[in-house]
Formats: sequence, C-alpha cells, structure tokens
Amino acid sequence: MNPSNSGEIFRKMSQEAGGSPTSAPAGVTVISGPERAGSEQRWRVRLADGRAAVLGRLLPELAADEALRRRYVGDLARIRGLAGLGVAEIVAWGEQAGEPPWRLRLDPPGEALDVWLRRRAPAPPDEVAALGIALAELLGALHQRGVVLRDLTPRVIVRGEDGRLWLTDVGLARVDILSTRTAASLLVEGSPYASPEQLTRTTLDARSDLFVMGAILFQAVTGSLPFGDGPALLRSGAPTRPSSLRGGVPAALEAVILRCLAEAPEQRPATAGEVAAALRGEVALAGDEAARTVCQACGAAMRVGQRICLACGREAVLFAHTPEAEGGQWCVALTKGSEEAAFTSRLTSALEALSAGPVPAMNLVIGDARMYSKEELKRRYRLPLRLFGGLSAATAEALRGRLAAEDLKVKVVRSDVSPQRRGAKIGLAIVGVLFAAVMVPVAMFAGVAATLSVSAVLVALFGVIAFFSLRAAKKPPPRPILSLRPAPAALPASDPLVARLAAVLRGGAAADVREQVGVLALLVQRLVDHRAAVVHERAELDRVAEPVAPLVALICGLVAQIGEIDAALKDLDEGSIVRALAASEARGEPASAREALLSGLERLRGLEEGRALALHRLLEAGALLRRSVEMGLGVRDAAAEHERDVQLALRALGGAE
Repeated sequence: MNPSNSGEIFRKMSQEAGGSPTSAPAGVTVISGPERAGSEQRWRVRLADGRAAVLGRLLPELAADEALRRRYVGDLARIRGLAGLGVAEIVAWGEQAGEPPWRLRLDPPGEALDVWLRRRAPAPPDEVAALGIALAELLGALHQRGVVLRDLTPRVIVRGEDGRLWLTDVGLARVDILSTRTAASLLVEGSPYASPEQLTRTTLDARSDLFVMGAILFQAVTGSLPFGDGPALLRSGAPTRPSSLRGGVPAALEAVILRCLAEAPEQRPATAGEVAAALRGEVALAGDEAARTVCQACGAAMRVGQRICLACGREAVLFAHTPEAEGGQWCVALTKGSEEAAFTSRLTSALEALSAGPVPAMNLVIGDARMYSKEELKRRYRLPLRLFGGLSAATAEALRGRLAAEDLKVKVVRSDVSPQRRGAKIGLAIVGVLFAAVMVPVAMFAGVAATLSVSAVLVALFGVIAFFSLRAAKKPPPRPILSLRPAPAALPASDPLVARLAAVLRGGAAADVREQVGVLALLVQRLVDHRAAVVHERAELDRVAEPVAPLVALICGLVAQIGEIDAALKDLDEGSIVRALAASEARGEPASAREALLSGLERLRGLEEGRALALHRLLEAGALLRRSVEMGLGVRDAAAEHERDVQLALRALGGAE
C-alpha cells in the first residue's frame, strides 16, 4: 500500500466521530473500530489480499503536542526497523500536516497470549517451558538490537498454531507515559506485569523484559499472577513458589521463573539467551556468586573472596592476625563508650567491617558499676574492652588508627598484660615510693625505736598490698571478644586482569554496571587461583582460558562507553524538558523556540537506547567470560591430585611427617 494514498483513510474515518466509516479506499475493508488503545485510535481492517491488519493513528489531542508527535513518529521508525525479528510488520505509514501520524500493521494469524492463558493456564510444565523458550529467543533477538520493550504484556503477544510468537503493538510505551501517566494513573492503571524499576527509572535494560517473562511463565504454570492482578505499585514481598500452588512443577522451571521475578535486576538472569538455555536444560542459571562482606579499607559492600575492593581499588583485607612467634602480642581495646544509640550504631558498624563473625550486642558498663544489677552486668562489657587480639605492633597501630577515624576511643595494649596485673605493679610501685618517702625523714630525725616502729607498720602494709596485688595479677588477661576477618583465598592484588576491572570503576560507575563487574572480577580471581594450583596442565588451561583477556578488555571498553552515556544523560532530564515545552507553549512562543528542547528529547531517547544496547553487550560478554572461566576450572591436574592423595595416605598411615 502506498503511504501517500493511505492518508485518505483517516480523513474518511474522521467523517463519523466515534463510529465506523461509511466508506474506505479501494482494497481496504474496515472490520471494526475505532477503539482507544493507549496513545492510539485503532481500526481492524482487511487488506485487498485478504490479510488482517490494524490501522492506528496517534490520538488527535496528542498529535497537537509537537513533542509527543515527534516521539510517536520516531517510535514508528524504530518499529519498522525490526521487521523480520518477530515484530508485526508495518506495511504503510504516513504523516501529513494538520493530521495525526498513522500506521498500518499486519495482524499475525494466531491467538493473543492473554486469551491463551485464560484458556489453557495452568498449562502442562513442558508446554510452559516451550513457551518460555520461544519468548526468550524472541526477546533475545530484540535485545541484540538494543531494544527494550517497556510495554510487554500477554495482550501484545500472538501465539501461532506452530508455537511461533509475534509481537504486535509494542514500542509506544514512552508516548503513553508522557501523555497519560501521572502518579495517580500509574497507581490505578499500572500493569501487573511491569518490572519494579519501571516505576522508579526512565533508563531500563533488557532485564526489565525478563521480569515480565517471569510473570507470564508464572501465570502459565499456575493460572495466577505472581503478585496478583493489581497495579505494580501495590506489590509487597517476594512471589510464592509455583510448586506451592501446583504440584509437579519441575525444579529447573521454578528456578528460572523465580530468578526472572527477582526484584533487583542484577539478581535476574543476565540475558534472554541464558533463560532459553536453562529452559532447554543445557545450563543451570548462575546465581549470586557468594555472600557479601565489606571492605576493611572503605567499608563498601563486596563479595567474600574478592581481594581488591571495586569501590576504592585497595586490598579488601588490611588487618590480619599474626602468630605470637612473629610478634602477635598486641590487642586493640576500647577505652571509652556511651549508651547513646548513635555511638552503639557507629561502633557496631565499624566492627562489622572487621569481624570474622557476627558482632554481639555492644552493651557497655558506663560509669559506676553499682548502678547496674547483677543480671545486667552479666550481659554487659566493662571498659577497657579488648576488641581484637593476636596482632603485630604495626597491625595493632594501623587498626587503632582505623577505629579512631570512626571517632572511637581505643588504645593498643599487650595481650599478656591484664588490667589486674598492671594495677598490681602500680600498687607495688606506689607503696615503694611511700615507704621511701616516709622512712627517709623518720630515719634522719627520729630515734631508733621510732624508726623500727614505723618500719614495721609500713612493711606490714606493704605486705598486705603486695599479697592482694600479686593475687590479682595471677588472673589471666581477658580474651578479645572478636576475631579479625581472615584474608580471602584470592589472587594477589597485583593480578593485571582484576586490577584492570577494578580500575575501570574507580571513576564512579552506575550501580548496575558495578554489580556486574563485581561478579566478573570474582570469576577471574577464581581462574587465576586455579591456575596457580595447576602444575602439569598449565598449557592446556591457558589454551582453554585464552578468551578471558580479550573479554576483559571488551568489558572495560563497554563500561567506559556506558559511563560516557550516563554522563550525557545527567544533562538531559525528561521531566524538565517536558515542563519547559509546556511553559513555552503557554507563553505563546513560536515553534522555533522549542526546537532545541524537542531535539533534546530525541537525543535522550537515542542515549537510552545506546545504553541499553551497551549494557546488553556487557551482560553477554559477562556470560561468555563465565563460560570461559568454567571451562578453565574444569581443567584438572591429575598428577598433582595423585601426589596429594599419596601424601594424605602416607600421613594417615604414619609414614610421613
């Protein structure tokens, strides 16, 4: 159909407001309509060759807004570029002065997925898995082009008789949001399939679509939506396990669904390709790599096992225990405290960054101990309180400085000296000084009898004090209440690949990028550690792991690219631009005065798409790096393992020391 001729359709349709037109151009038969759907007015039509199609145009009241009009036309251009990727083809389109822009798209044969779900759900698990594979492959092809579908719902998915899926009215969500979605309407109309980040961000990535896919698969296998059919803003808590709603749900399918429905994007699968492979049983979805800890240098959250902190670029573990033979005879003790909540919170936070285990409730005895009951004293720590022990002098002093920087009053003390022993020494010293101070004048000015009498009294007093002091000194020194977090089993901080991954983030990267690179840094560390343990098969390991270095270089380049896009996006706030456009129109300014603002909106959309594409490539590169590392970890050194087994056997038999 020629776009220029098709413009006549809308002029004729406009003749009867709210009803079907009495006539249409030759070859086009109007079946039904109009109906309002999002930002469009739509008619169902049939083309001359018998194919079903949908004729849609931007609502006239929205077409009067130049920003929305240009957004709609730009979206149509992007949709047309997706022909052959499972998106319903746009066969004609047009934009004429004084009339709303329009499009004519084919209506793929098949059943809308929302109808299929009402008819079939809960469907057999194997059928749901097949649906998930088809949907993941469809989304994966689009994500490869940097496309993020903000308006994915079962209503816009058509399922053919052969199981193939098509997408129909997608790609227009930003027009809908800009034109109709206030906070109130989001609350009332928000899709129950929408990902959590859609309500808080304008820049989304492909993992937002994976959330929607998880919701669709959940509904397909259970017959219910994971969070109910209410709007997304009213959600609370995690979704129920599908197996608790319906028996016979395979664990692998349930794992895929729940991972896709994770609230945080970084907890979901990285790509749609990973989901498809997991549903086919080819791979298991990789989860969060390890538990979390914090960097001793800066306190930033990080994974256990990482030696380099990706926030500050320094060693994650600065302080460690030292054997007593190597000078580990020092403790760090807290000397002053408070019962105020702010102090307790600051103390606990500082200790959690350093402690190997959980930090107990830091209830201290403040002031006169007689103010506390016996039961309270059993649950409280007296000052000075030894926090960490078994330290070298240098480590103890460095640790003291770290805690002092948190405004905590601490000091370094010897591990083998108890407060009682120190008190005994001080007491004996005081008695000796008093004895000398009294006896010298007495001996000089008094007689022998007086001198002997005073001496006897002082010696007796000295003996009593010495007895109790020495008795107190026999008590063992108190043990520290905490143990320092040990250094993780990881590669040296000088490893060039991990150092490069850490360096690329020090300039400040977005949270989603930092999270992904943190996972990859830990994977590379594992591979380097494994290589250090492989002696006889190192050449084979190097061949298997050969792609790791170029993948790290690619990842660093993508991180830098995303950083440049994020820097540009900071200067483009969509809400501010839209408000400025409205103010300009209200002042009656000419259209030329708004051209820069309109161009800014178009640039914003382009940057968002560029970021989505770069992040998708980063996630894909991460998936490739993961597979390379797993292959490298699979290289075993049989000779070294045999030698180790022999040594263990000899030790067990007493044949080796």
